[in-house]
Amino acid sequence: MTQLHSVASLDYGDGRTCVCRICECGKHRCPGLKIPFVGETTYRDEYVPKKAEREQGRRKQQALYPTKVEPGHFKTTKQEAAELIEGKNIRPAESYKPRNEVKENLPFDANTTNRTDYPGYIPEYRRAKPKQEPMPKLHGIYDTTKGAMDEPIKKLSDDGKILKPPKSFKSESAAQPDVPFDGVSSYMVDYPAKEAPPARSANTNKGYVPVPENRDFQTVSSETYVIPPANTRRACPAAFVPERPVSQDGHIKLSVYNVPSGIVS
Repeated sequence: MTQLHSVASLDYGDGRTCVCRICECGKHRCPGLKIPFVGETTYRDEYVPKKAEREQGRRKQQALYPTKVEPGHFKTTKQEAAELIEGKNIRPAESYKPRNEVKENLPFDANTTNRTDYPGYIPEYRRAKPKQEPMPKLHGIYDTTKGAMDEPIKKLSDDGKILKPPKSFKSESAAQPDVPFDGVSSYMVDYPAKEAPPARSANTNKGYVPVPENRDFQTVSSETYVIPPANTRRACPAAFVPERPVSQDGHIKLSVYNVPSGIVS
């Protein structure tokens, strides 16, 4: 019998127990019975469905095919036009036919503007280009915005009230000869050249280098947990119950004194 349960907790009262009560891993259950519901339920009274807001303003659905229609409902426009001339003696209008008289070709005696309004195509090189006369060059002094701004400054500088701007410096036009540098520079020291990383080669492998042994071997893992031998290991007792038919209440029954121990042999 299992060690986690007592006889009183397993017994149904008749000296029998089931797979549900002897299971220790939680993976074994009795199949149970699926009995259809026969009776009355108050589910619809206790849980009334909620009415949506869109159902409040919903109109009643009209009939797609009404039984009665108004007279003349399916009358076409062609039938209405035929009723207007019904019983009347009306003939269709005769088609117009021009007279077959031959007209005389008289010479044209008048003035026309056809050639003026619709001239023929003229190539681009033969078209007369409009000439625009250049504006006449008039000699004189014209007032500009720059002159209006510079005039008061020029007037003050002429009177000696303000200093005249210095003349622009012009360097000597003679080119200087290329003289070699004669001095000490710290450029190489301040900005040394970057060294390229050494190229790795497959021949540089010197073999396996063992890691130095510096462990103290002070673990207590093997002492605190000892793996039990195979003949003393336990499994779920419900896994050793042989297959048998289900009882009337849907449980797989077995005797309380015949419960497997769960020890793997």
